[in-house]
Amino acid sequence: MIKNLKQKIKNRFSYSLLSEDDNTDYFSKPCPEDNATLWQRFTFGWTERMLMTGYFNGPLEMKDVSDLPDRNKVNITAPFLDTIDYNSKYPLIKQIYKEFVSRNKISVATKIFVAIVSILSPLCLKYFIYYIKLDESQKTFKFGFLLCVLLFLSSLSLTLSQQYGYWFGLQTSLHARGAITQKIFEKTLRLSNQAKRLYNSGTIMNIISVDVGTFSDFFWNNHIEIFVFPFQILALLILLCWIVGLSGLVGFGVMVVSIPLCTFLSTKIAKNLRISLGYADTRCNLTSEFINGIRFLKLYAWEQLFLDRIEEQRTLQLKYLYRRAIYWILDRMITQVTSALVLVATFSTYALTGNQMTLEVAFTAMTIFVNLRRPLEMLPEAIHRALSLIPSSKRIENFLQSPEIQDQPFLEQYSNNKLSIRNNNNNNNNVSSTSSIASSASSNELFDVKINNGTFDWNEIDDLDSGMIINDVRGFAISSDINDMDEMILGDEKVGKSNDTNNGIEYDGAVQPSSSSYVLNNINFIAPAGKLTVICGIVGSGKTSLVSGLIGEIYRVSGSVNIPNNISFTTQQPFLLSTSLRDNILFGKPMNMERYKKVIDACCLTPDLLQLAAKDLTEIGERGINLSGGQKQRISLARALYSDSDCFILDEPLSAVDPEVASHLFDHCIQGMMKDKTRILVTHQLQFIPSADHIIVVDNGVLTQGTYSELKEKGIDFESIMKTKKLNIDENDQSSTSTTDKKSSTSSSSSELKKSTSLLNSTKELDINTIISEKNDPNLIEKAKLLVKEDRNEGEVGFEVYRQYFRHGSLNLFFLTCALYFISQIIFQLSDFWLTIWTNDETNQHDDKYYILYYCIFIGAFIVFLVVRYFMMASITFAASKKLHSELLNSVAFASCQFFDTNPSGRILNRFSKDISDIDLILMENFSDVLQCGSTVVVALFMMIYITPLISIPFAILVVVYYVIQKLYRASSVELKRMESITRSPVFSLLAEAYNGLVTIRCYQQQKRFIEMMQNHININLRLFFYSFSVHRWVGIRLEFITALIVFFTAFSSLFSSNTGFSVLAVTTALGICSYLNWTIRQMTELEVKMNSVERVESYIKTPREGIRHTSEFEDEIDIDGEIEMDFTKWPSRGEVEFKNVEIKYRPTADPSLKNISFKINAKDHIGVVGRTGAGKSTVGISLFRMVECSKGSIFIDGVDISKVGLHELRDALGIVPQDPFIFSGSIRMNIDPFNKYTDDEIWTALEKVKLKDAISSMPLKLESGVQENGDGLSFGQKQLLCLSRTILKNSKVVLMDEATSGIDYVTAALLKQTIDENFNDCTMLTIAHRLDTIIDSTKIAVIDKGELVEYDTPMNLIKTEGSRFKKLVKYQTDFYEESQKKF
Repeated sequence: MIKNLKQKIKNRFSYSLLSEDDNTDYFSKPCPEDNATLWQRFTFGWTERMLMTGYFNGPLEMKDVSDLPDRNKVNITAPFLDTIDYNSKYPLIKQIYKEFVSRNKISVATKIFVAIVSILSPLCLKYFIYYIKLDESQKTFKFGFLLCVLLFLSSLSLTLSQQYGYWFGLQTSLHARGAITQKIFEKTLRLSNQAKRLYNSGTIMNIISVDVGTFSDFFWNNHIEIFVFPFQILALLILLCWIVGLSGLVGFGVMVVSIPLCTFLSTKIAKNLRISLGYADTRCNLTSEFINGIRFLKLYAWEQLFLDRIEEQRTLQLKYLYRRAIYWILDRMITQVTSALVLVATFSTYALTGNQMTLEVAFTAMTIFVNLRRPLEMLPEAIHRALSLIPSSKRIENFLQSPEIQDQPFLEQYSNNKLSIRNNNNNNNNVSSTSSIASSASSNELFDVKINNGTFDWNEIDDLDSGMIINDVRGFAISSDINDMDEMILGDEKVGKSNDTNNGIEYDGAVQPSSSSYVLNNINFIAPAGKLTVICGIVGSGKTSLVSGLIGEIYRVSGSVNIPNNISFTTQQPFLLSTSLRDNILFGKPMNMERYKKVIDACCLTPDLLQLAAKDLTEIGERGINLSGGQKQRISLARALYSDSDCFILDEPLSAVDPEVASHLFDHCIQGMMKDKTRILVTHQLQFIPSADHIIVVDNGVLTQGTYSELKEKGIDFESIMKTKKLNIDENDQSSTSTTDKKSSTSSSSSELKKSTSLLNSTKELDINTIISEKNDPNLIEKAKLLVKEDRNEGEVGFEVYRQYFRHGSLNLFFLTCALYFISQIIFQLSDFWLTIWTNDETNQHDDKYYILYYCIFIGAFIVFLVVRYFMMASITFAASKKLHSELLNSVAFASCQFFDTNPSGRILNRFSKDISDIDLILMENFSDVLQCGSTVVVALFMMIYITPLISIPFAILVVVYYVIQKLYRASSVELKRMESITRSPVFSLLAEAYNGLVTIRCYQQQKRFIEMMQNHININLRLFFYSFSVHRWVGIRLEFITALIVFFTAFSSLFSSNTGFSVLAVTTALGICSYLNWTIRQMTELEVKMNSVERVESYIKTPREGIRHTSEFEDEIDIDGEIEMDFTKWPSRGEVEFKNVEIKYRPTADPSLKNISFKINAKDHIGVVGRTGAGKSTVGISLFRMVECSKGSIFIDGVDISKVGLHELRDALGIVPQDPFIFSGSIRMNIDPFNKYTDDEIWTALEKVKLKDAISSMPLKLESGVQENGDGLSFGQKQLLCLSRTILKNSKVVLMDEATSGIDYVTAALLKQTIDENFNDCTMLTIAHRLDTIIDSTKIAVIDKGELVEYDTPMNLIKTEGSRFKKLVKYQTDFYEESQKKF
């Protein structure tokens, strides 16, 4: 019968869902509350369809959840925070009260009603006791039944009003949570460079996850109670005094004594929480940097270094969290002990002053104390949350008031055809200048880009003067050792350093300012309209600062900037979103297919699209992780080209591509589709200078500009540089390579390998329409997706999750703690039994002192067990929290690179911020509440059934109803919370991406689009939170009705009981558990929800490791050359490398990136690796480090199969200068020598070799000078030089140079080439390069095309071979340089 009923219900609701129009997106359906009847609103019945769907049709999905009500959407609520008065005290809290709480007056009224109704149940009980003590002749059934109904109604009114108080508080919570999160994101888009040093993405995520969460929790529950509870307590105390007379004042005195103690403890809780949050910020900062730089840490084998740094901050955080927990336990203990001592003090005083302890006095007073217990317990909690709100509020306010970037210096168009300049007009800047350019031209006419008397600095001077503490982050210019090369460039009339630099150090980044030292001082700059302007200069000369000044990304101290309102900008390290290649190019612009195809062709992306499964709809990983450096640069260039702006600012867009592609890009993009637009090109590739209309040479912040002939008259000699770049192979080269040939008899010549024509040439005739189409195969797109969908478990949180959690603490200790909770509650219940015996002693068998003594013993025993159980729970949960974080960190640190390719950093950081925060701060309290409330309810119910067996029958029925309700509820509530947790990840991911791409977003003026994207993500997250809370109220109201029925049936059964005293005890207990039963279910559900954080962390802990870390962990010993054991501290000793039939796939389902590669490198050989961008050159290099494992074949170093070597030993033995250098926050020393292996002299020698010694020695802290995360403030070339100094120090036998000088000018590169030859002549080196002059004297050249080795031989033999791909590259580049010199 029940099965048939269930099927009918399922059919009923399944039909209701499926009867909707199939074309209607349930995701966008309006909230059912909007069309609900009054009864549905009152009972929250409008949530039932969703609940039934979750129970009968399987786990809830996003499509099953309707839209968020408009009143709660962030685009409606966020503007209310625009008018915060930061000059007031606690401005953010005041603004929320002003805008949100004041608009929700019904929430205040509901809480006041709760306070009033709490007085009714003791009064009803008093009269019920009077009635039950009457003689049978005086009783009437109607009056008794009426009293039962009154008890039912008073209980129901109290609990229902609490439910509606929560519901109306939710509205304020949603408004605050959404609005603050949105404002934090909007502020992030306006952060200045100095503010970014104070707040990295990890800190901002921590503010959102922890501090905004604190606001959300406070305003849904505590913001009214903190004011209402004192009045409720006062009203109940007045009622108590009316019942027990002045004895009630004694109990009141006990409460008064406890209030200062609780307040003191709450202050301590807030203080320790504030300190722990500071360490949590640092931990999240380091974790964010760790995740962003994980590939570089793996390449350098530095993972453990960062793990130790993070664990150090974690230990400090836990230290203060544990102190907070101790104070929280003391606070809870005092609160609960106070409620017990109040009973002891009141009843003892009442009895000892000669009063008769009667049933009506004792149990009416007890009911008052039961009603007092909740406000007494919750008031300190509310005070604690309020005090916790203050540091969170301050942290948010500090962030919202952090320095902002100055208004972008874009020109505004007015109807009178005047173009006005917006200058610094915010942040209280003390310099303001305006100018205008009169024009009678049309709106489409271009104007010169100018800087007039501009002074710029990376630090906001006002903020420094105001005492803002910043990191010692700075850039630096390269050593003056290159002055001899300067003379080659500048001739006799060399541009010298500015006199203004004498009082400070010039940096191409942040400066340590003095009163007269700025990065750029009083400069004048012009880029003629519609012309090509080329900016060049040595590394650290100020090019990055100049470009940043143009686009408003550096602080403008004085002067003005004239620049068009629509500009396109490409950064040297391209910013790419985790979306499709097409979306990265469009970047918010509408699709124009004709222009789009031209852009693809001009940027030479057609060959790359051929290799991608879904062509231009292929998903790009975070920061373009699945693309080569050249591909990323060309996509960034395509974005700029597609935007069709009036001005293009291009920062080194050609450095990571081969010469042929660079020429194509220059001819078809810069001089092609961009023709007639204003173009500013920053480049080290001087072969393009002859084509420039205007040239600017930057040297230590000083600009020398003009046409080529004008600069030549000033003594600047470009011809000398061009001569250093010319590719010549003389007889000496031939003889040297011949010698090498004799030494390498096993090498293959080019005639023995496949020939390949240029991929670029072979695709020129392809019809681009066959590659790009508006219609695409959905299955192909799905296959080409890189990011995986976030894991989500279904159903209830399994027992295994709980077991694993307590395994980290102590499972046996947890069971003992559970027993203590029940024992303590039984003892407390026995005290009520004892009180009943006391009041029933009408014969005065014992005096009052006897009863008081044993009553005190019961209460004392309860207090002892109370203290022990709390400290045991704290010990268990903190041990679990510590181990969970440690295992999570280690699992992520040693996960494979594929894990980071398929999971965005924001999703991973969500585990370390929000999930770990929930585990740290909430689980201990949740477990304590569940065990306390659960033990109270269970013990009370058993006692009630024991006293009045008649209620067993209605109890049995109510238990069945209760079971059905909670099953319906839990089936959906847990899934809603899981989805709510998952929908937080896109918020963090977008924040991380936007933070990394601030410069690009601001230049393309895409802030509005990103704000709308964030609004959408926040609204989706709030939608799940809203419905999760709504179903809480649905179950809450129904459980409150059940508990009220329990009171009614208990009271009704008592009418027929012969034992008056125990009948009254049963009714009093029933009244007491009314709020506890619902609170138990609520806390159990909340616990299950928070255990979802443990579940999510555990899922990452189970992430597969990338490989065995240490060689000693291998079961089979390595046998090489007859030796069973090897000393890997001295391996490799020779540096011989061999690839045997190597095939590599980045994903199991992907096509091979390397196909059957075989070649051998003799010890001390220097091998040049060339090929088109995306051909697989970098894959060859990183395969040596096992960043991706071979799917077929093997790689040997000194005869050892590297797959049999521990990853740490392997990577630690090799050296690398990566293509995209990464600098970690910390000191210069830490970035060069993190393990303190080398002496200062050795470090200075390495810095001297890379031409950085003079600059760093000029810094106040020298080697201890600080650098910012990812080296922000340093140029790309400077980062490469620092990475090179690491490798020089390491002195490995096998070294990989992956485009190691791509961001360095040719003058510095020539010097570094000499340094590399001197320092790496005794090691085997693979050099991946597009600049053929850096590898032309290599022992051999490997040419890679489409993942295949097509040529491998000496440079001379390859050049002599007709049809050689390498010969074509050399000839092409040599001819191009010769043609360039002719133009000079």
